[in-house]
Amino acid sequence: MAIDPEQSQLRMVPGGDGVVYSVQADGRLLFYRHLGWQTGTAEWANGGNGVQINAGWHMFTTVLAAADGQLFGFAEDGTVRWYRYLRDSGTWAPGGAAVIGVGFDRYPRITGGWDGIFYATDRSGDLYWFRYLAGDGSTGGGAWANGGQPLLIKRGVGHFHEFVADQGGVLYGVRQGEELHWLRHDGGGTWANGGVSVPIGTGWTGEYQRDFIAQGGSLYTVFIDRASPPGPDHELNWFRLVNWRDIPLGGTPNWANGGVGRPVGTGWTTCRTANLQGYPSALSTPTGGSVGIKVSSTFSSYQLTVQRLEGPLPDGGTTVWGPVTVAGRLQPVQAGYRRAGCGWADDVTVPIPASWSSGLYTATLAGPLGMRRQVPFVVKPAAPTRQLAVLLPTLTHNAYNSWGGHSQYTWDIVPTNRYITLRRPADAVLQAPGRVNARWYSDLLLLRWLKANTFAYDCYQDVDLHFGDWLGSYKALLLCTHPEYWTLTMRTKLADYVQAGGRVVSTGGNVLYEPVDLADGGATAVHRDPFGNRVSYEAHGLPAHEIIGNTYTDDSWFSFAPYQVAVPDHPFFAGTGVAAGDSFGQTGVNGAAAGWEMDVTPSGLAGATVIASGAQAGGADMVHFTRGAGWAFAVGSLTFNGALADPVVSRVLRNALTAALA
Repeated sequence: MAIDPEQSQLRMVPGGDGVVYSVQADGRLLFYRHLGWQTGTAEWANGGNGVQINAGWHMFTTVLAAADGQLFGFAEDGTVRWYRYLRDSGTWAPGGAAVIGVGFDRYPRITGGWDGIFYATDRSGDLYWFRYLAGDGSTGGGAWANGGQPLLIKRGVGHFHEFVADQGGVLYGVRQGEELHWLRHDGGGTWANGGVSVPIGTGWTGEYQRDFIAQGGSLYTVFIDRASPPGPDHELNWFRLVNWRDIPLGGTPNWANGGVGRPVGTGWTTCRTANLQGYPSALSTPTGGSVGIKVSSTFSSYQLTVQRLEGPLPDGGTTVWGPVTVAGRLQPVQAGYRRAGCGWADDVTVPIPASWSSGLYTATLAGPLGMRRQVPFVVKPAAPTRQLAVLLPTLTHNAYNSWGGHSQYTWDIVPTNRYITLRRPADAVLQAPGRVNARWYSDLLLLRWLKANTFAYDCYQDVDLHFGDWLGSYKALLLCTHPEYWTLTMRTKLADYVQAGGRVVSTGGNVLYEPVDLADGGATAVHRDPFGNRVSYEAHGLPAHEIIGNTYTDDSWFSFAPYQVAVPDHPFFAGTGVAAGDSFGQTGVNGAAAGWEMDVTPSGLAGATVIASGAQAGGADMVHFTRGAGWAFAVGSLTFNGALADPVVSRVLRNALTAALA
């Protein structure tokens, strides 16, 4: 199989003593050994050339290894397969590919491998421990510690976006906001420092690097290229944490080379989905039309099914088309793809009958062993049919999309970040991810709530608002979790809509924050100014509170608290039974209902009634705001939709939407 040099490997897997296994996009397993793994010199066995030792490894979504040559392949169907590579002879132990475990599909994130130990985060964000003891591919009595049952070792790790395991029970956790933390699990429920993590660095995030592994205190990362224009993301950098075995609370990390990475290799381009991935020919398609699904795959075939989404998968999807079996083909990205788009051809054309309801859909690409990849798109009405329109924040999803590197946040102030294509796969999480998520998954929680509360709607993505003139046909517009980026055209249309009598219900935070332009016929989002600087709408003299009654503030960024009632007799609290000072929304899938990124109402804003506020200082203001002949209701919080299971949160939203549609 050929591979795309821009996406040559799926992942790196550390094997101890400088060994690095590379799972290639076409399934080949390559063996490397870094002779300078403790010193940072660029010395590699075999001249730095990988040696192919096996094939077919692209069927796994996660591959882990132990220092004794054991490798473990985790598939999306929940199975884990055992192998052992005998380095001295360059052969494989008998019994390879034996299924040694099942049920791991409950865990969207798995790390470890060292000493047969695995750390698995479930979909609620709790961390579990497993250990495979047999070491030979067998599954009899005593093969697994604790009889193979998961051992809960830490609750609430969802604020860590990633865990990377080192030897000796050491874990590196990347928190929201780029911060790297150190923990050490000593077995059972025992943790160093009582399980409290120690911050040891910053910049360890998907906006700066494509892959990240560790072995014996040596950390390797594939940097995203920061040139202008950017080249391949292929440079392998080495870091050394000298005191990696033990860092006490309040202790200081001891980084070799002053914490500056040393380049030790090139050619390590990485993409987790390079074996099966796709994007739609259009972000939205009207009923009666069709949409092309553009797919690149290193599998000989895959299946494609289309589902309408009314909540998170798997329960929130209803199959409306397929499955069809499609021959797989590799489609390399075209030159300049970060602006120009991937340039892939359609593999499948999906007809959109007039009978399909407007909404969010996904083309599910199915590979071997339960592998699933999602290609979301919107079906919009050929003409408005409902009283309520739901606007999905595509421009924000795209701004945070780290597929292919160079999102709006890559290396932050780099001018090449200005041009971000909309013609590429979306890193869409459509089921519970086991970590905080204020993007696709949170929007699906809102769609699930709409179905449960029988609110019918037409659906659009926000570029439709830029180019279309449909907004005035609706009584109300519902905004989702994180509608941060708006073109000036979109913002103007929203302001005019409310002024003329429209109603807006905003269920998110950091709303209407920053301008974005469109180029290349709407195929490219243009962020920042020509120098790479971010300039908010507020800095332009166009604050969001002029339209929805509150504006983003970073005073309490990434804090979480319930709301406290300020105006209990407001109609939106009808039927809740709350009194002044009562709290509600104490818990949610992303934390308490007021949190993460929050919007506040300026003191004395005419037409604004703040009916509740987040309990933290500078917390979210829940505001009912009158503008001209219309009004807006804004909750001011990224975590609101994650707390819709709370009866007061749910009732407030129901009351607000009912009023908006009256």
